[in-house]
Amino acid sequence: MKWSKEFETGNTIVDDQHQEIFSLVQQVLDAEAFSNRKEKIETAMSFLSNYAVRHFASEEELMMESSYPLYKEHKALHDDFVVKVMDFIALYVKEGDSISVSETINNFVAAWLKEHIMISDKDMADFYKEWESSK
Repeated sequence: MKWSKEFETGNTIVDDQHQEIFSLVQQVLDAEAFSNRKEKIETAMSFLSNYAVRHFASEEELMMESSYPLYKEHKALHDDFVVKVMDFIALYVKEGDSISVSETINNFVAAWLKEHIMISDKDMADFYKEWESSK
């Protein structure tokens, strides 16, 4: 999963953090090539979930600052993502190192991030930009 300009929201803080998230997801994908991939994937997924919480808090601060009207809905998406990733980590630990579990995790995270950034985050960033310019 590679970062590209199509994912830019126009908000430097958000875009820089998104690039880091893409890098973390790529680390999870790359870990599958190693012999100790289970440990690497668990570590990367745990770090991803912790980083996502910090990133989401940063986005949520921007939304509150600008009185973003879809704050509750956007925050609910963030909360659901964190719960889902934690569930995946638990499943991975319980089920072990299986290709189906890895693929399920990778497919979910990649699809969620792409859709969330392209729709929700871009909308929030556009609103924030308008709010900032009206101050």
